[in-house]
This record gives sequence, C-alpha cells and structure tokens, in this order.
Amino acid sequence: MNNFLQRTLSGAFYVLVVVVCILFDQKSFLVLLFLINAICLNEFFGLMLKNKNTFDKILSVLAGSLVFVVLSSNDFFSVETNWIIPAFLILFLAKLYQNKGNEFETLAQQILGIFYITLPLALFFNLSNMPHFSFHPELPMGIFILQWTSDTGAYLIGKSFGRHKLFERISPKKTWEGFLGAIALVILTAFVLTQFQFFGTYTLQNWIIIGLLISIFGTLGDLFESLLKRNLKIKDSGNILPGHGGALDRFDAFFFSVPAVYFYLSLI
Repeated sequence: MNNFLQRTLSGAFYVLVVVVCILFDQKSFLVLLFLINAICLNEFFGLMLKNKNTFDKILSVLAGSLVFVVLSSNDFFSVETNWIIPAFLILFLAKLYQNKGNEFETLAQQILGIFYITLPLALFFNLSNMPHFSFHPELPMGIFILQWTSDTGAYLIGKSFGRHKLFERISPKKTWEGFLGAIALVILTAFVLTQFQFFGTYTLQNWIIIGLLISIFGTLGDLFESLLKRNLKIKDSGNILPGHGGALDRFDAFFFSVPAVYFYLSLI
C-alpha cells in the first residue's frame, strides 16, 4: 500500500471516529477524549521517560488519566476536584522509594506531561458544555473542523507557494505563506459554518475569532511539538496512525488552541 493511500485511509478512519463520537452523545465524546488522553500520555512518557523504568511510565499515565476524569467528568461520576490531590501525591511520594539520582527530573517530566496534554483535553470536553452548562456538540465539532481546515490550508498553501520560513530553526518546512493561507481558509470556513443552523449557537464574529485563535495557537502548538521532537532527535512521536505518525503528531495543535479558545469563550 503506497503512502498516499495509507494516509488517506487512516485519516478517513480518524475523522469518522471523531465525528461519530462527538455527534452521538456527550458520554461518547468523553470516552473519545479519555482514550486520546491516555494514548498521548503513553507516547509522551514513552519518549520523555525512555530510559526510566516501566513503573514510572505506567504511574504517569494512570495519574494523568485520573486528573482527566476529575477535571472533565464529575457530572457523570460525581468525582470531586479534590481527587486531583492523590493523583499528584502518588507521583511525589513514589520518588521517596526510588534511588536513582534523577527523581526530580522524572517528576518534572511527569507533571509537564499532565499539564501539556491532560489539561487541554479536559478543557476541550468542558467546552462542549458551553454555553448554559448543557451539551453542545456544535462547538467541539466546529473546533475540529476549523483545526483540520487550518492544518490543510497551511500544508497546501505552504507547499505550493511557501517561500519565507516561519520558524526555520524549529520547523524548516513551515512558511509564512502557509500560515497566512491557514488563516484565510479558517475565516472562509467560519463563514460557511454560520450558514448551517447546527452551528448557530455562536455568531460569525465568534466563529472567526475562534478560527483565528485556532490557526495562531495551533501553529504554536505544532511548533512546540516540533521542538520536542527536535530535542529528542525523532521524526514522529509514534506510529498509531499509519502515514500520519503518532497521536501527539495529530493533536499537538489542540494542546495550545483549545486553552486559547476556552479562555476567549469564558470572557464573552
């Protein structure tokens, strides 16, 4: 199977799963994000704790999973936010029983992974409750569409017309032309979204601002993961999506764009 066909099939499967889980109901969206969180944490700690023991990696994923459940699903399981405390205490106390001389380095990497991955994904789930604290699938669906549009616009415009490097030290293939192309395409997409009643909860102005935040901060998220991979001297974070790389490679933009969108929507 050639690489293009492989990318197309795995990409189509990924989109189908995301769309079905968002539109089916809030619980399926929660399960989707829980699994994405666990997979991304596993990839991240597999890279960052590569030379550490398996116990540290498993403990990190379990702690991050608990934090996700606490921050995003208390409506379903009546989990109080104070359950975050044991999640972090376990990570701290485990270091007392390790004698390798790098306990604080490991702890810092564990906490970084939870803040970098789990917090944005928990915020993403909570976005589905905006506004009025009831499930609104149009917002996460719109965010996914705008993020995909931004990524596609940056790739196609950058590949066809890219001349001026955006951040060559970190990502030599990214260009200003691709970045501006992404912004132009998300503005157009925001206009198209407002033509459908399903996305009518927010105005055109709101969708345009959301789209701009997604393009700008999504690009920064992509650059951050590129910096991570450059430091680790790897090309992809994993291979869970054939032709696309790992889960971190697919969701890196969301880790920066979702908090930005959440902050904006909390202000209006």
